Amino acid sequence: MALFWQALTIMTLGMGLVFVFLFILIQAVRLAAVIVRRFEPPEADEPIALAPASPAAVAAAIAVAVTEYRTRNR
Repeated sequence: MALFWQALTIMTLGMGLVFVFLFILIQAVRLAAVIVRRFEPPEADEPIALAPASPAAVAAAIAVAVTEYRTRNR
């Protein structure tokens, strides 16, 4: 019976340590989120509206992007 109580004590201690570790980890993540939000740049009031592009302009942009990709990845 002593072995059972010893196992129960070790199990309880282990589960308690895991609980404490996870609690500290969650609080650290929350604190990091608060700190990051403090230094985050403010959001823009209005999104910038882009003029609709013509199909020729889109095709030209794609051609330039493909050419740049091919020259960089040789």
